[in-house]
Amino acid sequence: MRILIITQHFPPEKGAVRRLFEFARYFVKNGIDVSVMTAIPNYPDGIVPKKYRGKFFYQEEFDGVKVYRSWVLPASNSQPKKRMVGFITFLVTTVWNSFRLKGKYDIILASTPPVTSPVIGWIISKIKRCRFVIEVRDLQPESSEDFGNLNQSLFTKVIRSIIHTLYRKADRLVPVTDGIANYLFKIGISPDKVATIKSGVSSEFIQADTNGIRDKFGWEEKFLVLYSGTLGWVRPLETVIEAARHLADQPDIHFVFLGDGQKREALENMVRDYGLKNVSFIGLQPLETIPYFLKAADVLIESLKEVSVAKMAFPSKMFEYMAAGHPIVFGSRKGEAIRELVLAGGALTYPSDSPEELSQLILKLRSGEIDREKLGRQYRDHIVKHHQREKWAEQYLAFLKSI
Repeated sequence: MRILIITQHFPPEKGAVRRLFEFARYFVKNGIDVSVMTAIPNYPDGIVPKKYRGKFFYQEEFDGVKVYRSWVLPASNSQPKKRMVGFITFLVTTVWNSFRLKGKYDIILASTPPVTSPVIGWIISKIKRCRFVIEVRDLQPESSEDFGNLNQSLFTKVIRSIIHTLYRKADRLVPVTDGIANYLFKIGISPDKVATIKSGVSSEFIQADTNGIRDKFGWEEKFLVLYSGTLGWVRPLETVIEAARHLADQPDIHFVFLGDGQKREALENMVRDYGLKNVSFIGLQPLETIPYFLKAADVLIESLKEVSVAKMAFPSKMFEYMAAGHPIVFGSRKGEAIRELVLAGGALTYPSDSPEELSQLILKLRSGEIDREKLGRQYRDHIVKHHQREKWAEQYLAFLKSI
């Protein structure tokens, strides 16, 4: 069986891209021939690593997965308009470079967003005369409209029409959350062609330790409250800064932001204007070090704008947060992620615009009023039992073989 995956983002880029790489690696270990068409890496900082610079087409291999990279216009996460141009260039260069790939494929698996990936997948599936599968990691343009990144317009209506048409043309659909699956059913997609495959977390991550992170950054005596991920528009992280301001008289409590994004400068300006000494921004870190940071924290924070599409979201990092074995404080009251935390042992939530409630939760966790060790242990046990990535990969492969 030969599978060709279409995804604009792939390691060494950071973030949820690990999902597809680890699934692809599992497929190869189980005798599947897997190739990936992706972009020259540049996300999320817009910087192209030296070995890829000036390349229109670049071929390499990771753990048996053949990777074919096409040139795109580099753009950072803080340049949304330039990124949109990058999506278009990816479409053009990838379709062009697909003619370099010889032989037949059984399945084209396109992962969205961006919406150009399934367009590419559909075109190549017609050229190669093979089955077409769309993996739906986020609903676009619905998410962008709800979160306020895009206004409803003729443009978004056209994009919605295109992607919904592709959903119907696909042989199968693979949503990553139950909420996305339910949305697909509501727009008329038959449940027979849908299988929810969640991200899970790798066994390597579960077994990782802190690797001396606290000592390296001088956090040995601190009660660490850590956020990891994109500092972007979908997350009201200003509330976290305001909570740090409320807790400025508690010198042992320290807030850490791991990552980068459109909001970083504004958040740093808030910290500077307030004169806060209990907040650190450490930017992007190598992918392999993320488990060390999460394991080193005392409390992990996530937050989403409280809009309708957020109820369907389950940020892939939540599996990693839970596997880290620490309590998670979530800035939202409803949604699939909250239900999973409740199922695992309990959800600690606050309104995403209430620094007062966030501050109180942090104080209760530090004092022991909330048993953070027990809660963290329950989260980790839940992940080990239900959400190891290898288990989801097994289900994924069985689904693809059934087509």
